[in-house]
Amino acid sequence: MIWNILQLIFCITLFVLPLALYKSHRSFMVRFYDAMIHSVKARKLYVQVVLILLLLFHYVYISGHVGEFGVFLSTAICATIYSFRRADRLLRGLCDRSCMFVILSLVALAISFVPHLYTTAVTAAYLLLAALFYPSARVMSEKTDIRKFLEWLECPGALADSYHSIITRGCHDNADNGNLKLSAHYESSKTE
Repeated sequence: MIWNILQLIFCITLFVLPLALYKSHRSFMVRFYDAMIHSVKARKLYVQVVLILLLLFHYVYISGHVGEFGVFLSTAICATIYSFRRADRLLRGLCDRSCMFVILSLVALAISFVPHLYTTAVTAAYLLLAALFYPSARVMSEKTDIRKFLEWLECPGALADSYHSIITRGCHDNADNGNLKLSAHYESSKTE
């Protein structure tokens, strides 16, 4: 019974984390976005944490379902993301190619109904979750743009917007709050 409850917690995490943290403007998430953009070590740690969560899920599943051989496929997927280069390429590919993201989502949904491939579906879902919070190639290239960097410093919410959107937006929400610098930035972006 405990193993089933732990499995349920792993599955609920897939829904709760994106609902609570996706496009979040909280200060700890802005620091997370900044670390993921500027530090390879932060991205390596992120991939390792995802891998540890997946391996813990496999342990919980195997402890509750002794003799289940369907876990071998998902364990092979975990073994492939053990290498940071492969994991980085996979997560960046999921971020940059929405078609690939949608296809993996549909595959995960379809195989979740096959009893022996349940762990593979959860593994795919965790990879999709990891890709949601992984920096795309566009954001990684924007970190060298000085105008974009200054915009992120002036308005930390713009970093979250830029991190999760295809079209980058300025900090228009704060344009009329009395800050002359932001108001001038908003007016100049309207004329462009």
